[in-house]
Amino acid sequence: MDTAQRNIDFHRLVRDAPLINHICFDACSKTVKIIYSSTVPLSHTTLDCKRVDTEKSEDRIYCIQVQYPDFPLILQFFGDTCPLLKGTTVDFVVTASQNAEIEEVIRKALDVKLRHVEAFTGLVNGTSFLLRNIEAESFTYSFDESQKYEFQTLNTESMYPYLLINIRTGVSVVLVDGPNKFQRLGGSSIGGASFLGLSELITGVNDIEEMMDRALKGSPEEFDIFIRDIYGDRAANFNMDPHLLAASFGRVTRAQTIRRAGEFDDQSKNNAILSLLRMVLYNVSQIAFMLSEMSNVKRVFFNGFLVRNRPIVMKTLSFACNYWSGGKLKACFLRHENYTTGLGAFLEGCPNADMYWKEYCSGSTALGRFVPVEPLETGFKTQTFALKCARLKAAPFCLLVDKDGKPDAIDFNTDDEARDFWIQILDNTIAKLTELAIASQSGCPDQEDVISRAKDFESDFVKTMDTIKEHHVAYGNSNARNLLEVREQILQEKGFDDIYVQKKHEENLSAVAELPIVLASIDKLKEAGDEKAVVEYVSRCLLAGNVFDWGAKEVVKLMSSEKGLSFQSAINHVENRPWLFDGFESYYQKHKEYKSVLIFVDNSGYDYILGVIPFARELLRNGAKVIICANTLPALNDLTYREMIELAPELKKADADLAKFIDTEQIMFVQSGQESPCLDARRVHEDLNTVVQKYETDLVIIEGMGRALHTNFNVQFKCDTLKAAVIKTQWLADRLKGKMFSVVFKHEHGTK
Repeated sequence: MDTAQRNIDFHRLVRDAPLINHICFDACSKTVKIIYSSTVPLSHTTLDCKRVDTEKSEDRIYCIQVQYPDFPLILQFFGDTCPLLKGTTVDFVVTASQNAEIEEVIRKALDVKLRHVEAFTGLVNGTSFLLRNIEAESFTYSFDESQKYEFQTLNTESMYPYLLINIRTGVSVVLVDGPNKFQRLGGSSIGGASFLGLSELITGVNDIEEMMDRALKGSPEEFDIFIRDIYGDRAANFNMDPHLLAASFGRVTRAQTIRRAGEFDDQSKNNAILSLLRMVLYNVSQIAFMLSEMSNVKRVFFNGFLVRNRPIVMKTLSFACNYWSGGKLKACFLRHENYTTGLGAFLEGCPNADMYWKEYCSGSTALGRFVPVEPLETGFKTQTFALKCARLKAAPFCLLVDKDGKPDAIDFNTDDEARDFWIQILDNTIAKLTELAIASQSGCPDQEDVISRAKDFESDFVKTMDTIKEHHVAYGNSNARNLLEVREQILQEKGFDDIYVQKKHEENLSAVAELPIVLASIDKLKEAGDEKAVVEYVSRCLLAGNVFDWGAKEVVKLMSSEKGLSFQSAINHVENRPWLFDGFESYYQKHKEYKSVLIFVDNSGYDYILGVIPFARELLRNGAKVIICANTLPALNDLTYREMIELAPELKKADADLAKFIDTEQIMFVQSGQESPCLDARRVHEDLNTVVQKYETDLVIIEGMGRALHTNFNVQFKCDTLKAAVIKTQWLADRLKGKMFSVVFKHEHGTK
């Protein structure tokens, strides 16, 4: 089909086109990678159920890949619909010299100037940027039959140094020592072009995808010589595996019966392509091992067009690295390595490159090669990858022991039962969330638009769940935290920034009105002189507050019932001790010793005001500094930093002691940098670390199911921790060998 005759929906492919303000082109041998950014204005849902524009905005980066026959069409679309690009300077990096002629085409179509970026600079900067920002960007691949992906999340402290093995036309090996610090150590002329050229020469096959499919069906027995063929039974005398490759294509010189190139049937073509692929990749992996030993580097990343999440390539490299290193060196790969060079070039002109950028799943039409690429129209295939700027600098929480360790208690990649349960739960709640989204903006004059956006949310989220059902590694690590965060992203993308804003406000007002009564009850206990009874009562308040959760099905039933759910009835729902995980005695023995306490809070309303605040008040009365940390952005009915700040004057009115603690800053309020009902302490707001280090925090309290059970339940911290929650799902209760409304009050000593 002629490209000019296609009716392609570029508005679906190119996001935020009128707002695009910077663009970069990475010209490869067969495709062009286009990286562009836009600044998108944000809206805000008000308490009177309206949607209003704000002065805030969000920076986004989008990466797309197109084939050369389709490039003129998409370039024309950029020229027609992106007025902010006209007259600007755009980045251009050429990784295939024969395509340099497209420069003039870009200049004319967009009316721009071009700035050339050196390919290696882009490659290294893009790789480091992805490793620093994107969760589970790095992964290893098993070389056995399990085809298992194991994902890692790295940070700036742990990622350096690393080797970058770029398998493109040839092979280049780059040592990356730190930000903007790298050197080329060497390489090989036997690389991707060698494999493609020899495969075509020998078999006549000229398409790389067909080559990879054939290699999967091939056997090396026809052409290669193995150790057993040379030494027979004596291989064991040399401590060598008889099945190891001894000579690629060595059998050709030993037997007259082997077919020659022009005589190959389909199976011989498959066998020849596999033997060629193994020859190239074994050579590359041996170079990687030797240079890693010389450089004392333990982490090696392979990328380039020959790799690109191809199972047979990753399996071969993983096996070879393991063999050469005696199990010490693992081959690592990147989920989005397709865009490293172009992204790194783009970042040279990006003012917020040092900020925290997150994977923007809602803005991606496909997730790399983990999900089959669907054509937009007949014959037009593309891939997209999107990021959004959090407008903050993030780092691992300074009190984490393992700053690269997974926070999730359950890994859905390996636990099919858990994944199926969670996907079913989310599927069952999608209709209710759609209703809440519509209700949250019922005051908007254009209700057709509100309903349309809500239905778009429902449709997109269902598609996302279907993707994960079929390809559970599509987003890297699959877990409760990521599924919930993706849901929030899609809501925000459709203009629903906070669907619980009205409910949270109502509950905050009710809880503030009831706070003096709860505090009076505590003071009355205190007057009786039984300190342990006071500490246990405020602990029960902390747990009772956590019962109030619009994300828990059983609790929603209670809150929506005719009688509703009062705070006193919630206290009654807290089981008597001993609790399922009962660290109360351990906590009580040390509670007066703590001088600086950080509390990660969960839900707004009763949870925060009647649960966390009374508990914190006793710590404050003991002389401790208390730092309360809330989400930066909304998620479900969780308290946000903005709401926490707005509630401070109301807390002062409710209690004289609280007024004193707030005025003297003995109690402080900070934001976590998070936008999920869970807590990933590997990426927190740098302000949080600054405060924690300044005041030498010696106790961290993590409250709520999402933060203390679904995540961080098994995470170790350098200081003491208290993980507190009430179990509100039967499935999790069964997993923890408890029952509905069982209590987790887990006090753990720090490692230092």
